[in-house]
Amino acid sequence: MEKILIIGSAHVDFVSHVDKLPQGNEEFNVVRQEQIISGTGFKAADVFQHFDFPYELYAPIGTGIYGETVEAEMIARNLPINVRTKLVNGCTYHMVDEAGNQTYFSVPGGEYNFDVSFVQTLEKDDIHAVLLYGEMLSGEGVIDLLNTLDDLEKPIYFVPGEFGDQMDEDVFRALCSLNPTLLLSETDAYYLSSEKYHDFKLTAEYLHTMTGSNIMIFKNGEGVYSYGDEKFMLPCEHVSDIELQAAVFVLAQLAGVDVKNSMAFMCDFAEKLVHDYDDFTFAEGKIRLAEIIAQK
Repeated sequence: MEKILIIGSAHVDFVSHVDKLPQGNEEFNVVRQEQIISGTGFKAADVFQHFDFPYELYAPIGTGIYGETVEAEMIARNLPINVRTKLVNGCTYHMVDEAGNQTYFSVPGGEYNFDVSFVQTLEKDDIHAVLLYGEMLSGEGVIDLLNTLDDLEKPIYFVPGEFGDQMDEDVFRALCSLNPTLLLSETDAYYLSSEKYHDFKLTAEYLHTMTGSNIMIFKNGEGVYSYGDEKFMLPCEHVSDIELQAAVFVLAQLAGVDVKNSMAFMCDFAEKLVHDYDDFTFAEGKIRLAEIIAQK
């Protein structure tokens, strides 16, 4: 099985569930609150772990109470801790409404930094592709990270996530020169294309000229638009957790599934996760993926 290198974060997330997201200084009603362990690297690694797919994880764990909490949860889930930093681990705060729409703000720590010494431990020939998340281009060591990706010469899947609107233009252009496949929200697509167009299809075409690779734009309530060798919209009701859905898509790709069927598997996974959360099992997802592979 082909191995993926996941480059993302792991941190504590404080989540407030509300009836409706407030506008400006508008009052809001908190239904419930919870503290969870989250982060793009954590979520993606957890998916690959449940599907028994091989992966390498770069997700720095810092110090302090948040770092200790993250470490304990990763150990409990048998997720590897390959990088530690002496900096304090940060956290995030999310507000989520009944439809799954959300806002957030981050209190960053050492979890977004890149330590180039990690590369020395990699068996580069074992890595088939890289799944990179946007927050890792917001910390220290960005140039080292870009150089590492260039040296690896592996396909890159890039998910800006909640940091798309914070990305430095020069950093994004440098990344585009490495021909990444982009998986991003409609809002981030407009932002990263400098709002040259106000149509998502034209925006996808423009981003394709920048990267030379497939572009997948997630549109809330509609689905996912793919621009590449094929151009199509795949209906998908739930596209709120793009970071998690991207990991599922990449997992199917590594299993040899084509783009359209990988997207269908991703959307089906998201539907079941949302509607059948209490009864959801990854075993069901593994069976469905095996069925798709058998039909190739």
